[in-house]
Amino acid sequence: LALLSPLTVAHDSDDNEFEGDLTAATPGGPPFGGAVVGSFEIEWDGNDLEIEVEIDISAPAGYVLEGWLVDAPPRGGTGYKLSLGLLEDGELEFEQTLVNPFTYSFLVITMEPAGDPNPNAGPPVAGADLGFDPFGQN
Repeated sequence: LALLSPLTVAHDSDDNEFEGDLTAATPGGPPFGGAVVGSFEIEWDGNDLEIEVEIDISAPAGYVLEGWLVDAPPRGGTGYKLSLGLLEDGELEFEQTLVNPFTYSFLVITMEPAGDPNPNAGPPVAGADLGFDPFGQN
């Protein structure tokens, strides 16, 4: 993934939360950086992580949208992608206790064939550079 400068992300260190815009993927470029197409909010308490996403993109018939956290290789990450699950009616709510929720640099939304047996991420349609390396540690 190519890097753009970090998107504007509002961070409240006292409340362990931040929010920002999801932008459309740029053709042939990173999974973000285009027009604003949604928003996200991330909250954490120790290892407990909650993510909420709202997006104004609909998948065509036979496809679904899936959310991912990505450990960004350009920042020394592994490239690992953690699936956050299926977006329903343009919304995603994800809650999980993670060993280390602070290893991910990008939030990405992909388009996947419905019932896709391939565990890899499909083409990105939107995303956000979380602006932290790794997020939550600044």
